[in-house]
Amino acid sequence: MTAAIARNAAASTLTSRHPSIWTAPVGIAGLAFLAAEGPRPLSALQLVIAGMILFVGAIVAAFSRRFMRSDPRRPSYFARTALLIGSVLLFVLTNDLLAFAAAWVASGILLASLIGHANALPEAREAATRARRTFLIGDLALLAALAIVGGHGGTTDISAALSRSGSLSPFSGHLAALLLVVAAAARCALPPFSAWLLSSMTAPTPVSALMHAGLVNAGGFLLLRLAPVLEAAPASRYAAVGLGLFAALWGLGIMAVRPDAKRALAGSTVSQMGFMIMSCGLGAYAAALWHIVAHGLFKAWLFLGAGSLIGMRQREGVPISRAAVRMAALVALLAGVYLAFTAEVGGELVALTLAVAAAAATLIAGYGAPASRRARARLVGLVAALIAANAAGLLLIASLYEAHAEPLLPSPLLIALAALFLVAWLLQAARMARGAALPPALYVRLLNAGALPAPRTGDLA
Repeated sequence: MTAAIARNAAASTLTSRHPSIWTAPVGIAGLAFLAAEGPRPLSALQLVIAGMILFVGAIVAAFSRRFMRSDPRRPSYFARTALLIGSVLLFVLTNDLLAFAAAWVASGILLASLIGHANALPEAREAATRARRTFLIGDLALLAALAIVGGHGGTTDISAALSRSGSLSPFSGHLAALLLVVAAAARCALPPFSAWLLSSMTAPTPVSALMHAGLVNAGGFLLLRLAPVLEAAPASRYAAVGLGLFAALWGLGIMAVRPDAKRALAGSTVSQMGFMIMSCGLGAYAAALWHIVAHGLFKAWLFLGAGSLIGMRQREGVPISRAAVRMAALVALLAGVYLAFTAEVGGELVALTLAVAAAAATLIAGYGAPASRRARARLVGLVAALIAANAAGLLLIASLYEAHAEPLLPSPLLIALAALFLVAWLLQAARMARGAALPPALYVRLLNAGALPAPRTGDLA
């Protein structure tokens, strides 16, 4: 799939003859930003997220030129996409609470509109309505939190308001922080808000790619941008960790049972957003930012290449061997022990655990298949490169973005949390190796997660 994605993205980019398609959002956001507050230095968080959005937005716009060429609503699609990118850039770059709130709400409205782009289909209309309702809940929570923080600080300047948020009363501080967690969960599609994302597959594929690069992960940016509010309210951080933990496991279950590529990717996104929100709650801000960037780029890449699966000859999968599971368990155990005793134990440990799990997954997938020694040696090299790339990316982001919070959990609990993920993943791999099925009730619940209601007879006319 990755090779197909690269070909599609490269071909679309090279054939783009209308750079105004993707430069328009830059101009819109730039003019709005300058009009609101004038030129000022930007933080590493803002620069990294804005750069990722512009990069993915350019690729998506170029890809869309051919993907949408026969769509009768093509001009409307490009106009809304440009406005969507511009609104995201505005809430990322602005330091004004009012502009932040307006751009955040506008991005949700525009995204819901694009989800329902194929409005002749009742499923698309229902998915757009579901997204609007979910975003409304999150937006109201965000507006209430910003009103508390801005009202207490007596200013609409985000930096100034955050510097004064530590003097909020315990009730107001915890309320504002919990409202921010609700707003982030709604935008990140964490349970109980995950249905909007799982039903958004009616959106054009480029919208799905853009959605995963700058919209779904906006909740993580929100918590990082307003982190001082959460740091003053530890209960909200525990809520973020608990919610993220459940979402990570729930999303993995959806990904495991869905037969269609796009919804399986959506389940994976729910899981990854859970890990990201959990990292924010643990105070591992650099790990959360690296997660936003790596996941956003990779998932956009996968969505743009999803169409390449059409017409591919289905190959019979190679069963997972118990020897492969034992090998992966050994790798995971050794890597976990190494990280626990050589790394500074903090929230980043959980993020590094993800790299170990991904490496173990690669090892299981390749070790169980018939292969020569040379092929297996290349596989080991790939696993090592995967772990090294993840660690290098995390170190790079940490050098650019040095913000962090006091550890939420003591070191033994952090190690136990990381071990929990590895053990749960290995148990799942062992279950698959045995060919054991999930409990029927759980399987049906995961399979139908986010399913749209059956259209009424009159809707089909």
